[in-house]
Amino acid sequence: MKRISTGDRMLTAVTYIVCFLAACITAYPLIYIFSMSISSPEAVVSNSVKLFPKGFSLQAYEMVFKNKDIWLSYYNTVIYTVGGTAVSVLLTMLAAYPLSRRQFFLRRPLSLFFSISMFFTGTLVPMYLLINRLGLYNTRMAIILPTGAAAYYIIMARTFLSTIPESLYESAKIDGAGEFKILWKIFVPLSKPIVAVLVLYYAVQQWNSYFNAMVYLPNKNLQPLQLYLMKVLINNESAASGGAIGSASMSMISLQLKYVVIVVALIPILCVYPFLQKYFTKGMMIGAVKE
Repeated sequence: MKRISTGDRMLTAVTYIVCFLAACITAYPLIYIFSMSISSPEAVVSNSVKLFPKGFSLQAYEMVFKNKDIWLSYYNTVIYTVGGTAVSVLLTMLAAYPLSRRQFFLRRPLSLFFSISMFFTGTLVPMYLLINRLGLYNTRMAIILPTGAAAYYIIMARTFLSTIPESLYESAKIDGAGEFKILWKIFVPLSKPIVAVLVLYYAVQQWNSYFNAMVYLPNKNLQPLQLYLMKVLINNESAASGGAIGSASMSMISLQLKYVVIVVALIPILCVYPFLQKYFTKGMMIGAVKE
């Protein structure tokens, strides 16, 4: 049995300490926000909640869940997340497949083009004019199509597809299969890890996005949850049903409503991420040097 040196033990101890401190720093805001959301309104107003709840009240949650605007924003966000993720993964795989083929004569120029686009993008005014000219302004497609494919994810998918043995491609070509059939029948089934990574990356990106909606969606009925959350936090709009807060009791819990809305927006990501975290790690390791 190999003996562990003192230096290795110290390094392991330091690593655990750093990881523990990082976990505490990450967990503290989440615990604090949740504690503020379920504490009594008096404790929230007096700012006496430091980490754990003081008192208990779900009145703010009741007000939020009775608000139709939040559920409409949730519905819009689910549409944008599911639809945008499906479109993005499809376009990314279609772009990455030819770039992974050595026979493709435009492989290097297009790879260079995608690499350059990672550092230089269109500014807000040209993008706004383009969306308006295409007739996408104030439609759901204004959120889904402009973020259809990211250059970084295309390069990441290309790197993974390049690891698939060339013999499979050549065998399929000998059997008379076309490019699309090779992609969907051979490469996609073998690319489930990278597809899972792309789904997770694009889904989180769509779920947290609000800027495009703020610019392209003036219609309140089409706006996502994150934009509604921004209005509650920054513009100090009421999350209570009916808009303005009139009574003294509702005025007292107006601050608490902000924490409740944050919790409601974070719940889906917090529930899904722990079970799918390994795919995020796998995505970051794609293309790394392996022994």
